[in-house]
Amino acid sequence: MRVRIAVALAVGLYFYALSDVLLWQRIFEQHDLFQFDRQYQSGHVATLVGLIAVGMILLIDVGWWALWYGAAFYTLTFSGLEDILYYWLDGRQLPARMPWLDHGQLFLFQPETVTSTSLLMSAGLWLGFWAATLVLAPRLARLVASRISGADQNRL
Repeated sequence: MRVRIAVALAVGLYFYALSDVLLWQRIFEQHDLFQFDRQYQSGHVATLVGLIAVGMILLIDVGWWALWYGAAFYTLTFSGLEDILYYWLDGRQLPARMPWLDHGQLFLFQPETVTSTSLLMSAGLWLGFWAATLVLAPRLARLVASRISGADQNRL
């Protein structure tokens, strides 16, 4: 079950980043359509919300993991991972400085201007967090359940 959720997350993030490359870089940048940036960004966020919603609906049968998928998808997207995937999929290196990403609320290691290092650190931290919860959440749930059932037996 957790493998299916992780695969769904990875595939969703991949195609979200790919759509960014194909639309923004190949169309907007190539044809100097920067005057439509606001409309593009609105559409891009709508695509993100749609991918998250469809994934959560398809994962509804796994209960709380559907919420995990939605929260992980959202935070990984805005933590810098989507930006890293954007450059990787386009075959380019991360720029040394990325001022257009300044003030990202999920960039935890943010100097005055986002750098490639701070972007990698932020995305790595969030990726590590979600990977750890994917592995540890079931163990923690079993531990809590055994403590609760043990406490119930002690009351008898």
